[in-house]
Amino acid sequence: MTTDIHAHIVPESFINELASEIPAAAPKIENRSDGWYFSYPNGRVSGPFPAGMFDVGARLADMDRDGVTVHALSVPPPQFQYKLEAAAAVAHAQLFNDSLVEVVRAQPDRFVVLGHLPMQDPQAAIAEVERLVSVPEVVGLEVATNVTGTNLGDDSFADLWTAIADAGLPVVLHPSDVAGHDRMHDYYLHNFVGNPTDSTLAAGSLIFSGVLERNASLRIALLHGGGFLPYQIGRFDHGWKVRPEPKSRIDRPPSQYLDRFWFDTLTHDRASLEFLLQRVGADRLALGTDYPFDMADPDPVGSVSAAITDPVALEKVLVHTPQQLLTRTVAVSHA
Repeated sequence: MTTDIHAHIVPESFINELASEIPAAAPKIENRSDGWYFSYPNGRVSGPFPAGMFDVGARLADMDRDGVTVHALSVPPPQFQYKLEAAAAVAHAQLFNDSLVEVVRAQPDRFVVLGHLPMQDPQAAIAEVERLVSVPEVVGLEVATNVTGTNLGDDSFADLWTAIADAGLPVVLHPSDVAGHDRMHDYYLHNFVGNPTDSTLAAGSLIFSGVLERNASLRIALLHGGGFLPYQIGRFDHGWKVRPEPKSRIDRPPSQYLDRFWFDTLTHDRASLEFLLQRVGADRLALGTDYPFDMADPDPVGSVSAAITDPVALEKVLVHTPQQLLTRTVAVSHA
């Protein structure tokens, strides 16, 4: 089963509940000439995208067209909502997660859930992890690459990372509110440059802070081909050798943590994907499409197949590696 680890959804049922429970976070669905959009109360507009963003039937048709069997469903960046007050953030996360579980239960052969956490309150996030552990449809989590500007290696998240590792759930990191966004308003640079930059920053924070060292079972997936990490890991190593700051919490080269990460295939370039395969191997590379946004790969299976010509490696990237990543390492705990 070809499995996509990078696919966003906002079910219409969730939007309707959100409008009633937390109207400040609820988008309105708008059908414009070039596609569908979400318009948020704060003025933010997200789109264009196809109806599959909120319509499960339309999504299934698009998946069949693209040759994708399973979507790991996750929150799109505008719905991270890390600026909500703590109680509202908890309600938002639970509403979202429960709505995705209902989608999966209706189509268990086509979907799995990456749970959403109220990261602005680490203790509440731990409680949500503990709740999701008893929900078998949830096979992992999605977290932003920063939490309103706070790096993921910050000590305030230390207990949360341990709870996630103990739960056996992988974490997919998605860029949001990227560093330097004030200099990236033009030309959509906040996406082209900001997204891979923030993924690299998040990975560096998790490495150098010792989060990965302290949590040996923690599994992290980086999207958009892993940002700049696979290409610049040598710079991390050199800096670790010659500078005192990087040694404050880890006592081995950063490259020794590279195999703690998984990477999606979304590079938009054959040569880049070939390099990524050579650098990290098929056991750490998984199909990722970014459906349903316009920055998605319009022919994801075709693009990957063109770059990965070895049939064994291709089967791993499209099927086995994503399925292994999205498999809990701890049995479901029934509440």
